[in-house]
Amino acid sequence: MKTTTLLLSLAAAVITSAQDDSSYYNETSAPFHLIVTSEDGRVNDTLSACHIGAAIESLCRSNGNYGSSPTPLQAASFNFNTSIYAEEPVSGLGVGGILTYVLETSYGGVPSSASFSYNPISNLALPILSPGDSDAQIMAFDTQDDLAIQSYTYVDNTATWSNYYRWYTCDTSYSSYRYNALAWGLGASKPDNPSCVAVNVTRVFL
Repeated sequence: MKTTTLLLSLAAAVITSAQDDSSYYNETSAPFHLIVTSEDGRVNDTLSACHIGAAIESLCRSNGNYGSSPTPLQAASFNFNTSIYAEEPVSGLGVGGILTYVLETSYGGVPSSASFSYNPISNLALPILSPGDSDAQIMAFDTQDDLAIQSYTYVDNTATWSNYYRWYTCDTSYSSYRYNALAWGLGASKPDNPSCVAVNVTRVFL
């Protein structure tokens, strides 16, 4: 009983903190689904928010049929938050912002955002939805509504902003939860997880 009360109190505190957060990224887009597709057609699916801890979710395939989600899941509704102060680094690359999601609970909605979870022995990062936006990963949608990570890098000795699209869907594990979920490739090399399939991530407005 004490454990249950403590967990409920912690959940309420997390929700209050997330709702009180005054965010720099306060311009919210219309809701959308995220679609993952591979060039070979093996992957053509929506993304869902899959439980991996207290108020924490991964972005798993709605029809991944793997591990902790053996049956189809409802596609999640996301938003993209930008700032009135933000601009495109280069025309056509898209304005940087954060991917957001509202987790519905018995206490109300918990505003959450996507950040990257890293494993020091893997060349993949796992996008995680958690309350607030203090650790959110900056992303962008290009003119084709494809999700990218932007970086200022040197190409042929010239510094320039570029979009990178190193998205994969892979069989993943986080704590005791296993899903076929979205992952990000760290660097240009092939993922060390043999289950990974390269995908595009595209938003489709509702």
